[in-house]
Amino acid sequence: MTENILLSHHVRGRAVPGVAAFTQHNPAAPVDLRIEGPEADAALVAEAVAAAREAISESEAGGIEARADALARIGRRLTGDVERLARLIARETGKTIGDSKGEVLRAARIFDFFAGETLRNVGERFASTRRGATVEVDFVPAGVVAAITPWNFPIAIPAWKIAPALAFGNAVVWKPSETSSATAAALMAIIAEGGLPVGSVNMLLGAGEAGTLLAHAADIDAITFTGSVATGERVRFAAAKRAVRTQLEMGGVNGLIVLADANLDIAVDCAINGAFLAAGQRCTATSRFIVDHSVSDRFLETLLSRVAALTIGDPCDPATAVGPLATPRQKKLISQQVASVEASGVKAVCGGSAVEMAHCFYPPTVFDNVPRTSELGHQEIFGPVAGMFRVDGFDDAIEVLNSNRFGLSAGICTSSLLHAEEFKRRARAGMQMINLPTAGVDYHAPFGGVAASSLGPREQGRAARSFYTNIKTSYQQPL
Repeated sequence: MTENILLSHHVRGRAVPGVAAFTQHNPAAPVDLRIEGPEADAALVAEAVAAAREAISESEAGGIEARADALARIGRRLTGDVERLARLIARETGKTIGDSKGEVLRAARIFDFFAGETLRNVGERFASTRRGATVEVDFVPAGVVAAITPWNFPIAIPAWKIAPALAFGNAVVWKPSETSSATAAALMAIIAEGGLPVGSVNMLLGAGEAGTLLAHAADIDAITFTGSVATGERVRFAAAKRAVRTQLEMGGVNGLIVLADANLDIAVDCAINGAFLAAGQRCTATSRFIVDHSVSDRFLETLLSRVAALTIGDPCDPATAVGPLATPRQKKLISQQVASVEASGVKAVCGGSAVEMAHCFYPPTVFDNVPRTSELGHQEIFGPVAGMFRVDGFDDAIEVLNSNRFGLSAGICTSSLLHAEEFKRRARAGMQMINLPTAGVDYHAPFGGVAASSLGPREQGRAARSFYTNIKTSYQQPL
């Protein structure tokens, strides 16, 4: 029997129902789950922004300890509800149950981390160049923050935007992806019970128009966005017209270099993790294996044997390593991209168009001898697809790595300290992994890329303060 979930917006502390405008099914078993949600209109967007504006004053009056306690409560509730939330994520988005549990716990730790940062938002005081005067530097709330989040990390990414925004005294209007709206509603319910002032977080649902309205809304002070390049550019242009600060994370075509002196077992582990876990649906996923000619055949042979052993199936089964793509639309897009690569003459040595799979499942796919001009090296394919680029030594590998317009995450497998240090210096990426997968980052460290991958201040860790606060400088001369 199909479970039906009907969702509502959450504005000014109350549920706001509406006419169903989008649906989402369990991508592994469509008859298992049907989710319906409404589309926010301009009037509701304006109400949510107004509610957030009013909540900022109440938050300030309540003091920093009350905010810290609320964030800590949210974190504890997430930890205590991990099983239910993880199962919902798995059923709604196709993420494996193990990954889903890890994500919920990560979100809990993010709220806990920023509970502490609420109390550590200290400024500076120092002498002025003018005799007898002093200078004070304070970090004050940016104001009303619009947060637009994707489906691939349906709790963790909202957490790493909402938690710092609240910690530093802001209020939030949140537009989650329609693909993960049931998970978003579950998180919203937990946040609403955390003890924050009413309107501190408002959730607007929708399949596209709501996000557009929010990006163009009057009285928004900052927009933080994670998603596709195309949508990110629209958000940037909308914000630029009104001089609204933006923070954009838009993915990458991430490369893993494997040098001749690499430990191949570690290199293959990094490749499998980066390219195929989470069905490749991570912005930090590995899509390019940049392998020295001298070890490329051995690397590929080991990689293919490991790929063949991956268990593909029900994401709620703990034995599953690779679940489905999130939606039929996503599967159609990736199928078209893979077909385009195949039509260019590049050979898939596993997976590809020849393998038919039910529902939203897609086979892990590896291309070999990929030309440097191939779209595989320049276009993000948000699924379990990667290509091997054969190179001659370290310098050649770095050239290939840096040859596209993105720069989010990059990795190298090597036993050479010299090459590791040179990689850190020369790789054009915001995050650099040495003998580690390109995917996988810590919640207390800065996150973000360069070039077309990211725009604006870094997310996560103590670096988050730079986006969610304004710097206020005060000069004082005693009389």
